[in-house]
Amino acid sequence: MLQSLREKTSGWIAVLILGLLMIPFAFFGVENYFNARTATFVAKVGDEEISKDEFQQRFQEYRMQMRRMLGERFDSRQFDQPTIKRQFLDRLIEEKLLVQQAARTGIVVTPTQLQKDILAMEAFQVAGQFDQERYVALLRNQSMTPASFEARLGKEMAVQAVTGEIQKSGIATGNYLDRYLALRDQKRSFHYLTLEPPALASVGEVSADDIQTYYDAHPDAFTREESVSLEYLQMSPADVEVPTVVSEETLRERYAEQSARFVDPEARLTSHILIAVDPDADADAVRAAQEKAKGIAEAARQDGADFAALAEQNSDDFGSKATGGDLGWIEKGITDPAFEAALFAMGPGEISDPVKGSDGWHVIQLREVREGKAKPFEEVRAELEKEYLDGERERVFNDRSGKLVDTIYRDPTTLNTASSELGLEVQTTAFFDRNGGAGIAAFPAVVDAAFSDSVLTQGNVSDPITLPDGSLVAVRVNGHKAATVTPLDEVRDRVETLVREERVSEQARTAADAALAEAQGGKALAEMAASREIEVQQGDAVTRGAVNLDRELISRVFELPHPVEGKRDVGMAELGGSRYALIELDSVTDGDPATIGADVRSALSKQLATALGGVEARAYVDALRANAEIVVAEDRL
Repeated sequence: MLQSLREKTSGWIAVLILGLLMIPFAFFGVENYFNARTATFVAKVGDEEISKDEFQQRFQEYRMQMRRMLGERFDSRQFDQPTIKRQFLDRLIEEKLLVQQAARTGIVVTPTQLQKDILAMEAFQVAGQFDQERYVALLRNQSMTPASFEARLGKEMAVQAVTGEIQKSGIATGNYLDRYLALRDQKRSFHYLTLEPPALASVGEVSADDIQTYYDAHPDAFTREESVSLEYLQMSPADVEVPTVVSEETLRERYAEQSARFVDPEARLTSHILIAVDPDADADAVRAAQEKAKGIAEAARQDGADFAALAEQNSDDFGSKATGGDLGWIEKGITDPAFEAALFAMGPGEISDPVKGSDGWHVIQLREVREGKAKPFEEVRAELEKEYLDGERERVFNDRSGKLVDTIYRDPTTLNTASSELGLEVQTTAFFDRNGGAGIAAFPAVVDAAFSDSVLTQGNVSDPITLPDGSLVAVRVNGHKAATVTPLDEVRDRVETLVREERVSEQARTAADAALAEAQGGKALAEMAASREIEVQQGDAVTRGAVNLDRELISRVFELPHPVEGKRDVGMAELGGSRYALIELDSVTDGDPATIGADVRSALSKQLATALGGVEARAYVDALRANAEIVVAEDRL
């Protein structure tokens, strides 16, 4: 049979088949038959895609951030709702639009700008100084590298650059401010009737069928999230054993090798007078400031001149003018380069010519020079010893870390090999869901690893994860519980309570609607109160910020139209807890803008301008979105 088929495909039949195949290959390329492309994006903005992996990673970061912010108030079920995921996707789409707009308009975030922002972030600082190790460790704990973090930060800065100037462009006119104040300080008087819900026990019997029907209709309310338990190995630098004694010879050798470190640098006791110049000042203003600085320098060089007094009279540096321009002892590498160059070229007692710095012109007085000197070995011995032992600990820890990685890569299906070879105990966690749990499960990077495809689905050991304290953990799933609906028998009492609450809510709403129709039909609130054996309550000259009344009541009161003589208008507010209020507005008094001082008006004007700028920025983003080609794959969220 096979031979027969070979013969039939070796002549003109084969030529015909190959000819037919060449047609699609010519148009599409052979690689399309071997690399069939399946779309995996969740959204496409122009030619750029937001991949499913990118969306899931960013959404998980957002989820963990909200969990930390809300604490016990966090409800993980909210983040499983399609509407929440779609809202977050909209944020990513708008971010992509703004990054594209930044590129089109030539906005570029330079490496210098990026570095400046990162160095200023307190999260990455130790004792007020940027710490590279902390930077890397914190990013690793968030499953990020410095490169990925810097790329994202660059995008955020570009986005801010696009919308920032628009936000600054808002203007609040005097008339606009007056109208705002009239509304903000408006007072309203009204009377109202509070309608309480029926008692929970008064809504009738709840049958087994009622419970089953509610349970079947609300499965999401009784769902247990997917959860895992882990087995793990943890390796901490603090547990590494190193020698506790270092020989004197070793320490003296290190002292000799690093002698340049142990020198107190030269320092100069300095005072200055600053003539400030605005960065946007024109050439004439810069020259005028320079001439003023020259005059001050000449005056300071006169016999008997008091530099401190001149500083107090003329300096624009408010941090030092009160102390006569005193800047204290200055070492190299601290000040503006031009300032430093001039200072370290001067002799004690000299007054400099004006020096141009980033903030204006400086007249510098060098009062005293303290020469640099080497620290003796005895003074730095303890520091050298600590550094040596810390270095040894780090070396041994890195060596053991490498062995841990090698062992896991040799056999990624078990922790037992690494446990045996490195003498580490296999520990376990309790079950936890994607919101994390106790112990190592409190760290987002561990949670991400636990629910990753490699660890959860394929059963592999994770890559070692660095925790904030510098320790390493490698995890493996040893228990998995799929998301399931809790059996009815376990939640029957809760379902019965929810059925009763639903009935209370329905009955309360029906009664409130009937009462509203009664009041709008002309019946007075006082008469309705008497028939219900309750009291009409009064709100006199209430402001929007009143704290002694229900917020929903206040909100509804200020939504009602101004009362018109001869016309009665009754509104209703839903107060929560199936409580309602019928409201009748008596009077409205606008606030008086004339009672607001100039300083407060100025501050409010700036706040309103910022808010209006925000509205304009939002409109700008909406316009970008309206003009962009956006495709959303809802089924992949």
